[in-house]
Amino acid sequence: MNTSNNKMNFFFEYIYYRITQLFFKRDGRTGFTGIAIISLMQALFIEVILLEIGKWIIMADTRALYAKQFGYIGAAIGLFFMIYNYKKYNGKYNQYRYYWKDETRGTRMLKGCYILLAFLFPIALVIIFGVHWEK
Repeated sequence: MNTSNNKMNFFFEYIYYRITQLFFKRDGRTGFTGIAIISLMQALFIEVILLEIGKWIIMADTRALYAKQFGYIGAAIGLFFMIYNYKKYNGKYNQYRYYWKDETRGTRMLKGCYILLAFLFPIALVIIFGVHWEK
C-alpha cells in the first residue's frame, strides 16, 4: 500500500476505509460519508483548539461582537478539510480494502472501538470547552 509513515495519516485512511465500507451501498467507492466524517473530526479538533486560544487572547465582549465572523472561519476550516480529504481519499476504497481484507474479527472490533472513540473525542472537546466558553 502506498501510504506515508505518518501514523495519523494511516489512522485516517483506516477510518475512511471502515466508514466507506459501512456506507458502501449508498456511497459506492467514492466514500463521501467517510470523507465527510473525517473532515468533521479534523475541523472540530482544530476549531476547539482555536476557540481555547481565542478565549485567552480575545476579550468576551469582542468574541460576542464578532461571533458571526468566527462562525465563517469555522465553516472555512471545515470546507478546507472537505476539499483536502476529497482529493486525498476519493476512489481509494479498493486500495485500502486490499490492504485490510485479511483482518481478524477481533482486530476489526478493536479498531472499530478506536474509530468510535476518535469520532467522539472532538465532539466531547467541543462540549467540555463549549460549556466553559463564557467563563
